[in-house]
Amino acid sequence: MKHRFYILLALITVITACEPVRDDEYNLNGEAPKPSIEVTAIDGNTFIVKDNTPGSFQRLWSFPGGLPANSTAAVDTIFYPKKGSYTMSLFVSQSDGSGTTSISKKIEINENAAQGCSDKLSLLTGECFPQGRCWTFTREAGAVKVGPTYDDYSWYTAPAGGLQDAQYDDGFCFKFDDFVYQNKNNGASVNPWDGYKVQPLDPGIATFLFSEGTGTGGRDQIIIPDDQFMGVMDADNIMDVVQLTETKLVVRMRLRAANGVPAAEGWFELTFVRQ
Repeated sequence: MKHRFYILLALITVITACEPVRDDEYNLNGEAPKPSIEVTAIDGNTFIVKDNTPGSFQRLWSFPGGLPANSTAAVDTIFYPKKGSYTMSLFVSQSDGSGTTSISKKIEINENAAQGCSDKLSLLTGECFPQGRCWTFTREAGAVKVGPTYDDYSWYTAPAGGLQDAQYDDGFCFKFDDFVYQNKNNGASVNPWDGYKVQPLDPGIATFLFSEGTGTGGRDQIIIPDDQFMGVMDADNIMDVVQLTETKLVVRMRLRAANGVPAAEGWFELTFVRQ
């Protein structure tokens, strides 16, 4: 019997597990808010973190060894697949970027996470076999859709064969073992912030999180690190899964700026087929 891999993103009261350790070595010139965090263990490998820092500021979480490795969300769910000692940190600065303070918390993971291959993970990763599964843009119409809201894609719909060759040769790959994500872009990607030019880029190897039922309307989500993308560079790293079969993957995500911040308005719907 297959065991499902669940990441529980519950709306619960977050209770501080223990007193965090203040780390002042990152203090720079200028005033920044005093960071405050709460951490709740959902199970031995999964934690909900919450930023309680008062005021308006810029935020960056760092979770070495966790999934995701970084986050800018006020509340997030972090999964540590391997046993060991880890330090999670929150860095905050003023809204204009001046002055930085941080707070850190050490956690202990006592056991490796059980990595059961659920039906959905099997579809995404190719039966959870070691080679994984790669997805590429469909050449049919609608590979890329853009619109103002989650369900309105009236701004743009790509015609059949309407993307650049450098987009059609990309493979976006997921491996079940260690939850590896890799953007195999053949060394170049289309840069939407520089006239949609094809430019050299090495995205490297990253990780992914498959979170069941945590998206809009209870949809599943694929979450990759903030510095990664799937499909187009100006698409956010948190993706709702609209459709997932053996041969087709449809996801929705916000537009984002070059600095990684999601836009106030604008959504993508991207359609991929099995490579």
